[in-house]
Amino acid sequence: MKKLVLVLTMLLAFACSSLAFAADGGDLNKEQKTAEKMMTSLDVDAAAGYAALAPTLSADLNKALGEKNFAAIQSQVKKQFGSLKETKFHSFERFDQGDRVTYIAAFSKENVVIMTFMFGKDAKLQNFSFSPYKAPEKLLLKRNNSL
Repeated sequence: MKKLVLVLTMLLAFACSSLAFAADGGDLNKEQKTAEKMMTSLDVDAAAGYAALAPTLSADLNKALGEKNFAAIQSQVKKQFGSLKETKFHSFERFDQGDRVTYIAAFSKENVVIMTFMFGKDAKLQNFSFSPYKAPEKLLLKRNNSL
């Protein structure tokens, strides 16, 4: 009898814990793959990079971006940040109208760049931005004075 109670308790515990798993996991995986495609497409031929990325874009972004503008973005990123060295996943945020996935990246010219990708309800990329992170001056002064 004790074994039966123990087995039923274990089954109940497993059933309850499975409810706590993230229901957003599938969407996050799709959106991370899209973000990774965008990051890898920055260092390849514009035509090939855009062809790989186009199916993951929303209709509006696909229309606005196009292969020519994508080549210009590649050029601008290389000019401003250099070549991509490393990326690390930072956060996933769920909103009513879509999701935001953020990565922290290191480039050859900029040590810390925040890469933000906005997705719609259909997990298609709607917008993205790359912005360098600059530490606040007060922290820099305080840190330098303590050395």
